[in-house]
Amino acid sequence: MIYTNPFSTLAETISPVAMQSFIIAMVILIAVGTIIQMIHHKNITYFFNNAKKAKLSATKELSAGEKTAIIAKTTIVDIGTTSELGFGKRRLAHVLGMYGTILFWVASAVLVFSYTGVGKSNSEIWSMLWHVGAILTCLGGY
Repeated sequence: MIYTNPFSTLAETISPVAMQSFIIAMVILIAVGTIIQMIHHKNITYFFNNAKKAKLSATKELSAGEKTAIIAKTTIVDIGTTSELGFGKRRLAHVLGMYGTILFWVASAVLVFSYTGVGKSNSEIWSMLWHVGAILTCLGGY
């Protein structure tokens, strides 16, 4: 069961084109909603003003390499590992939920766009990753 593409079974009832259209529509709606929220809450103005203020108060001009190193460290250490949560159950729940959800979304898109429809082969690896992502998401929520 874990090696079965769940969208192949769903394709017996719902057209693969409808599933693909749904995914595309959701991505567009998320992007539009995020932009509208940023405009409504004036986040863009805050970030641009804050960037100007930080640039004016800077005591040292950073090179492109130093900026890249700071961005990489922040992304990997702070965001990727959710280090601000400390150790324990809360951090574990966030990491499982976050990576499980990302794995679930990516595997869903790959399965729907590449392995669902008439004459399409099955990918046991992507099907297994889809199930693992769903399990990790549930464990993170528990």
